[in-house]
Amino acid sequence: MNKTYKLTALWMMCLMLLNSLSFTACDDGDDENTNQYTGGINLNVFGPCPVARGGVLRFLGSGMDQVTGVIIPGCDEIKEIEVISNEEIRVTVPQTAEVGLVRLNTPKGDISTKTEITYSEPIDLESISPASIKPGSVLTIKGEYLNLIKEVIFANDVVITEFQSQSRNEIKVKVPSTAQTGKVIISDGAEIPNWIYSDVELQVILPAVAEIADLSEKKPGDEVTIEGTDFDLITKVTMPNGDEVEYTVADNKLTFTLPENISGGNITVYPESGVKVVIATIGVAIPSDVVAEPATELRGGSIITLTGKNMELITNITFPGVTDAVALDAQTETEVKVTMPAAAISGDMKLNTNSGVSVPVAIVTQKPEFESFASDAVALASNVTIKGKNMDLVVKVTYTGGAEVEVTPQSANEITFAMPSAGVETGALTLTMANGENVTTSSSLTINAPVCCYISVLPEEGAEIKGGTVLQVTVENGDLLTEVQVDGQTVQHILIGNQLYISIPQLANENSIFKLISSNGFIEHQIACIPATEIENVIMNEMRDLGSWAGEDAGGAFRLYKTDLTNAGFAPGSKLRFYVSAYAGTQIQINDAKWGTITMPEYKADECPKIVEVEVTQEFYDKVMDTNDGWSDTGIVVQGAGCIISKVTVWYEISLNTYIWKGTCGPTNWAGDCIATITPEGDALLKPGKTLGIDFTCDPSQTYWQVEFMGSWWTQLPSFQTPEGERKIWDFAATDTNIEITLTQADIDIIVNQDMLFCGNGVVITGIYVR
Repeated sequence: MNKTYKLTALWMMCLMLLNSLSFTACDDGDDENTNQYTGGINLNVFGPCPVARGGVLRFLGSGMDQVTGVIIPGCDEIKEIEVISNEEIRVTVPQTAEVGLVRLNTPKGDISTKTEITYSEPIDLESISPASIKPGSVLTIKGEYLNLIKEVIFANDVVITEFQSQSRNEIKVKVPSTAQTGKVIISDGAEIPNWIYSDVELQVILPAVAEIADLSEKKPGDEVTIEGTDFDLITKVTMPNGDEVEYTVADNKLTFTLPENISGGNITVYPESGVKVVIATIGVAIPSDVVAEPATELRGGSIITLTGKNMELITNITFPGVTDAVALDAQTETEVKVTMPAAAISGDMKLNTNSGVSVPVAIVTQKPEFESFASDAVALASNVTIKGKNMDLVVKVTYTGGAEVEVTPQSANEITFAMPSAGVETGALTLTMANGENVTTSSSLTINAPVCCYISVLPEEGAEIKGGTVLQVTVENGDLLTEVQVDGQTVQHILIGNQLYISIPQLANENSIFKLISSNGFIEHQIACIPATEIENVIMNEMRDLGSWAGEDAGGAFRLYKTDLTNAGFAPGSKLRFYVSAYAGTQIQINDAKWGTITMPEYKADECPKIVEVEVTQEFYDKVMDTNDGWSDTGIVVQGAGCIISKVTVWYEISLNTYIWKGTCGPTNWAGDCIATITPEGDALLKPGKTLGIDFTCDPSQTYWQVEFMGSWWTQLPSFQTPEGERKIWDFAATDTNIEITLTQADIDIIVNQDMLFCGNGVVITGIYVR
């Protein structure tokens, strides 16, 4: 029990303030400061005074933790010192104590009080009974001067100030429900009170069992009844994981039901005092003697039958290499069936239970078995054929040198695939399965130079090769070259000696394939390009001074014709660009063929940009294309003031996104979900490393916008999860319209098999694309 004491109160209680102290022994050269306010070993006050014999005497100062003994007149040196801190120590005053000065022994010498210790009439605690008592029962305390007692303190710092009865020789007090076993203290309640402890500990009765019950054979849902004594004191029952359960008590019988998540350990009850009492232990029943059939040569889609004991406790199964647990196909007390996912690898699958215990069972996946190459030596960029078993499991081949090729298996006994022209060296090949497991061929493939025309020096990695430009490369066997294709499109080329000049299509990209076709074969090179997605076509390229609304004949106003606009790409979403030199307040009035104003950008002379852009909306486009003057192909008439227009262009951007689904899905809300069904043609565009984008709009009537992206079986897409693989709900702002991820094979497997599911709040999904 802690109390805070005021120094002024100590003065009122006759506590002594000491002057400078002298020591009976000091070390030579020791300059330790003994000032009572600045540190050292220093006694400031002691008390209470008078004190009861058998009571606690306190000493306050500095360095008190260094005191080795206390000498009270009439007593032997007291060595049993309770050190509270370096500022306070306590001792119990012996019954033989007499009036006089008190000395403190320290390593630096003795400190003597300036004032003699005196004693109060001794409050005496003779006995407590009964020695063992139940909370709520009455405890009898006998002694002397008990009429001076203001507090009875039980272990657990429970203070009682109201008694059943009180006289000079006896106190009767009700034992509180929060009391714990320990010595009883009586106190006079002073600011620095006299505390007198009972000689023996009071044994506070607790709920008890004759023998701790063994519940090892019990299962979740089983009802348990345990007999004991004083079970009416129970206020809480907890399981080994700390969860509380509901219970009933009748005739000292405790009854409760084991929860679904029961785990192994101690089952504990608590009275109101908080003392825990173990009444039972449980080693939770788990699946045992489990046998998997089959356990080897497994592949995605295999049905595994698991037999054993307690199989009804299994909630789901986690396969090695797969984040999400898999639901069971069938279940009895002795058997479960489960379908192995395509991404599972060899290792231990975990049979999960509600108790949190998982039972491992080893499985081994089926692997491709290499037998031979159809030819051990092949020319660069030619086809390679591998013979063996389970070849239909191979989805990717990696060459020595790092080049990777995706494989579409033709049969279980043979695969044939093209060899890239870069990143290929003589050596073994690595065969990769859909689940990511690898097998290496036991023999090497020898790579020879190709016999057809090929690029012998590829562009340096990271070189900026832009669509719409000409690429120059060095080739061998150029005399055999007959055609060049880029991404399947025949392009112009010129060969001068061993230098080949190739016209790159506008939208060639980072995965573009350059195919050199010769009279005796062909070779493909993957060359990363930067697509030129921004297109700008000129439709007027002469200087026209708009003056002050000058007419056409005066060199001011001019016409843009529908045919020229259409050929340049004029359409909703495009922009008209006017190249302007302003010399005064500028107005550019854009009219239809009948001189009806569509829009008119206006600027101060010093604020007009060099290029004035006008967005082509659907309304703008329709006004231009649907208005006729009856005698010409005029689409737009431009006039105005304060500037010279030297050029007009149509600008637009080509999207590289290929949409695999478009529609309206939502608005999603947490009361329902929406599913986007993707066609097999769309599934075929999903490749690891490609970008998957999702377009959406946010409902302005909502206050928050959230989406969870999943497969339609509520399977989490790994790339939409947290970095730790946990479920993630994406929060968006009202202005957000798009989210993109980089696809992994695990994402693709889910989308192909399940389509895509969206749930959340306030979001309408409008498109899914691949880039």
